[in-house]
Amino acid sequence: MNLDSDFHAERATLRSRLRQQRLVAGFGAEAFRARDFGELLRRAAEITAEGLGTDFAKVLEYIPREEALLIRTGVGWRDGVVGVVKLGADTASPAGYALKTGEPVITNHLAGEARFRTPAVMAEHGVRRAINVIIQGEEGGPAFGVLEADSRDPKGSFSADDVAFLQAVANILGLAFDRERDRTTRDLLMREVHHRVKNSLQLAQTVLNLQARASEAEAARGQLEEAARRIMTIAAVHERLYTGRHFGRVNIAGYLGQLTDDISTSSGAASAGRAIGLDLVPGGETAECDADRATTLGLVATELVTNALKYGEGRIVVRFDPGAEAGHMRLVVEDEGAGPPPGFDPALSRGLGMRLLVAMLRGALTIECSAAPTRCRFIADLPPEAH
Repeated sequence: MNLDSDFHAERATLRSRLRQQRLVAGFGAEAFRARDFGELLRRAAEITAEGLGTDFAKVLEYIPREEALLIRTGVGWRDGVVGVVKLGADTASPAGYALKTGEPVITNHLAGEARFRTPAVMAEHGVRRAINVIIQGEEGGPAFGVLEADSRDPKGSFSADDVAFLQAVANILGLAFDRERDRTTRDLLMREVHHRVKNSLQLAQTVLNLQARASEAEAARGQLEEAARRIMTIAAVHERLYTGRHFGRVNIAGYLGQLTDDISTSSGAASAGRAIGLDLVPGGETAECDADRATTLGLVATELVTNALKYGEGRIVVRFDPGAEAGHMRLVVEDEGAGPPPGFDPALSRGLGMRLLVAMLRGALTIECSAAPTRCRFIADLPPEAH
């Protein structure tokens, strides 16, 4: 009978270890694909509780300035614990000891534990047993915190094999933490770069505008003003890159809206009764693109709107379609004028603005005009974003 009991116990243990191995392997694959570090922490807590069969699990984030461990995420805890409750990070705390020494901590009898105090939140939830391991990436680098599993069951016990499972999950988190830290540092540096570039471009724009005002020759003044608007277009891209919701991506609707407002103000269009409106097809409100494509799109819009102000009539409408055909972005600028003369070829134009458009669009510029009602429409198609 004892042999039979031992056999079943060994089989149960083996199944448990195999399940833990599968969980670790699956979590490693998730971590490789993950882009949201917070979601990965939550999954680690879920996998910990599942792999160890515990009532509770938590990821504790070390807050150095407070010498505390914040319960960043977890499973099983009452409302008001996760993201709020902090534990001591000193060595009198089980989690604090694991953090400070780097050694795993098993406490199978918290009530009788002489080495550590029992945190109030664990006592409140009736926790009897706990196991803690450090979450740390590259050797010698800063620790993120501690991964912990807690149980109310007084009969079972955590083992060295459980430590191995928990540490494997924590090690995956440590690697993800290194990646997140590197990404954060890189993003901060790039935000600073874009901020400085934007400031430099705005300074250049200001100098050109001052020169334009001081110029007595009308042709020279117009050229300087156009150059200033082109610089303003590029500066706006850099501003969007470091202030946008998704770093390195530009929300096109917001960018074009700001751009048309700036052109209206700088050109005096509003005071002259030349309204400039923005029209977005469904999906245009949330469309995003990278810096290169946003710069091209902005310069195309600036040139076409400026052209409509100089040679067109009436209200100007900027229409944007993020996916007109197979990922091609389409920008349409329409006014109420008669348009260029018959046979006009943008590629043969002597104007700098048209030559810029031809170079940027590589021939993907169409002009449509109608007499009733009088309309002139410039249609620019941008190729799909490179990946």
